[in-house]
Amino acid sequence: MAADENKSKVDEATPGTAGTDEASAKAAKPRAVKAKPAASQAAAAKAEKAARPKVAKAAPKTGEKPDSAADGKAAKKASKTSKPKATAKAPKAEKSAKAEKPAKADKPSRLRRSRAAKPAAPAAEKAAPVKAERPPKVKVERPVHEPRRGAAGKATVVDASGAEVEARDLQAARFAVAADVNALHLVVRAEQASRRRGTASTKTRGEITGSTAKLFRQKGTGRARAGSVKSPVRTGGGVVFGPRPRSFAIKVNRKVVKKALAMALSNRAENGHVFVAAGLDLEAPSTRRLNDVLTAIDCAAPVLVVTHDEPVVAKSVRNLFYAETAEVGALSTEQVLRARSLVLTEKAFDALNQA
Repeated sequence: MAADENKSKVDEATPGTAGTDEASAKAAKPRAVKAKPAASQAAAAKAEKAARPKVAKAAPKTGEKPDSAADGKAAKKASKTSKPKATAKAPKAEKSAKAEKPAKADKPSRLRRSRAAKPAAPAAEKAAPVKAERPPKVKVERPVHEPRRGAAGKATVVDASGAEVEARDLQAARFAVAADVNALHLVVRAEQASRRRGTASTKTRGEITGSTAKLFRQKGTGRARAGSVKSPVRTGGGVVFGPRPRSFAIKVNRKVVKKALAMALSNRAENGHVFVAAGLDLEAPSTRRLNDVLTAIDCAAPVLVVTHDEPVVAKSVRNLFYAETAEVGALSTEQVLRARSLVLTEKAFDALNQA
């Protein structure tokens, strides 16, 4: 029925159909059609819609309502396009008017206030001043002072003013022995160990004074069984495996000790660090005078001053931080190796070179 009505409306819209007679109008009346199912009706509506002429899609006249939803949409689009351009641009004009309104100024922060209060500095002042380049530091190479050296394998005799007098020969058995590191290490370790007192001591439980009675009964107390108060597990009790007085001495053969001393003396003589102080006669101990003599010799420190029954010279050396003294009879390998230079008195040289 809807399809027939649409058809009649199309006929009215087309020209030449207004003057039809009554017979043709009666013939155009729809016939009674049986109700079709919904699916078939939808298919028929689509077919009729596709078969419509393009003239039917034209905009309806004013005052007439659109036939379907599609016609209504077309009418809305036509009304939008028919509006003048001025009305389309109206919202943009409103936006520009709103933009022209002055915005409320926010309160500036403290930082902004401080920056705004300060006057703008000129461009010349803003430019950072150019720092003058410092000249590069030139390292002054100071001459390295090398200590004095005598002839290799000989003893250099020097007077009190530091002038070299002569060079004396040294005995080969004492000053020309090849070094053996193992022997030197053994002898030095034995000398250091012999200086240990070894007096550390602790008491065992048998040496502590106290009662030997059992503290409490064996069972029934809930505690661990305990015996004497002198037990090592208790405070004030004995010490188990504690230190006891003993000697740390290491036995070294005499020949090895004598040979190690000769090795140490030979090394100093080979490097030219053996000097003999001629005319070193002091009536009383004088650290200043001995310091002047050693300074004049200009030997490498530390210095070992070897004397032979000369207590005045030994006392004069004791207060010098860079020097050490030793007697010929008590001279040790460790002392010789610890010192870089040997300064012997004439008596000590004679006693050491003839031994």
